[in-house]
Amino acid sequence: MDNPSPRPPRRKRRIRRHPLRLALIAIGLAAIITGVGLVAFPLLGVWQRGHADQTALSTWKKGGSQALRGAITPAAATPHVVSCGSGSPSDYALVTFSAPASEHYGGVATDGTWDSLHDRSMVHYTGTPGPGQPGNSIIAFHREPNYEHIDQLNVGDTVSIQNRTCNTFVYKITGRWVLDPSRVTQLVPTSGRDLTMVTCTPFWVDSLRIIWRATLISPTT
Repeated sequence: MDNPSPRPPRRKRRIRRHPLRLALIAIGLAAIITGVGLVAFPLLGVWQRGHADQTALSTWKKGGSQALRGAITPAAATPHVVSCGSGSPSDYALVTFSAPASEHYGGVATDGTWDSLHDRSMVHYTGTPGPGQPGNSIIAFHREPNYEHIDQLNVGDTVSIQNRTCNTFVYKITGRWVLDPSRVTQLVPTSGRDLTMVTCTPFWVDSLRIIWRATLISPTT
């Protein structure tokens, strides 16, 4: 009996991938990567700012306590100069808030323009009066990551500012507003010894601004 002829080998079936499907997959992956980047980069910036803030605060407190331990040298004809803060001249002042009391909020403001808020969470706007001086001293700060509940700071609460010569000035809040950024008008000069602070709200959304106006109460002028 004759052997049947062998069957030809089967060709492997090629899986056709539709070009449209491949394009959709690529678009989906690109969207995921973009979304991750949109979330990750701001979070990284907040983390970096927070780290810089904590370093400045720790250095300020350490520098101030060490300076206050200094003694007057008998050979010196002038008194010992007391200085607070860090070795960085951009560390302008220590700002602490009386409320919310449970949070013990405080931070070191740098001195500069709004661009300084890319690297630090708090800035004293350069060119506006210093602590205790006549006029309108302006301080702006981010709520993230250090001041989540600062919206609880209200009229009647106080803000203390310690400068680099260890003098502390206490301001009492007399006004509070929540406004659209285009409606903020409280940053103009004043005739008193005032402090105006600005931050964003709601937390992480930042569509509005909280503005506080405070007046110097100590030392009295």
